[in-house]
Amino acid sequence: MLSWRITYMERTARPENGAPPTPAAGVTFARHADIALDAYRDLHRKVGEEWLWWERLVLDDAALRAVICHPNTEIFVLCVGAEFAGFAELDRSKAEAPAIRFFGLMPDFIGRRLGAYMMESLLRLAWQPPVRRITLDTCDLDHPAAIPFYRRHGFTETHSELCTAEDPRETGILPRTAAPHIPLNRKL
Repeated sequence: MLSWRITYMERTARPENGAPPTPAAGVTFARHADIALDAYRDLHRKVGEEWLWWERLVLDDAALRAVICHPNTEIFVLCVGAEFAGFAELDRSKAEAPAIRFFGLMPDFIGRRLGAYMMESLLRLAWQPPVRRITLDTCDLDHPAAIPFYRRHGFTETHSELCTAEDPRETGILPRTAAPHIPLNRKL
């Protein structure tokens, strides 16, 4: 079994008025309305394998299609030139409180200030039309800078909880080499 702590966060202040962030040359962040299931799984695995993102990888095609093709789900992709650099998934099922379900960069793009551009862009998009708050959750399996990053972008912690599940590296969902910095079957 694997144990981890989920931290729930929210932001209640809308982004400041003014010009949206300016991307570096060749950087785009746009909604990807018709992403294929295999492309989504590939992007999800490339971004999340290092942090043991596995929940969407176990869904069969029908279940995954129901989630990512739902009208309340918006998937945004960050590209640098022709390369996928990261993605974000926004769940608008609660109209006044959309939730960021996934947010991450591919390993080669971490540390290049692309995350800040992506988050600021996502926040502006999420607040259209005006909402009361935006929520997200992260966990202690995620990048060590995740919570400080979200705080810098106006999120505050609301609560946390301890979770357990079979380690996805033991079940074969992810390779045993995934997330070598996290001990197999880690217990808190």
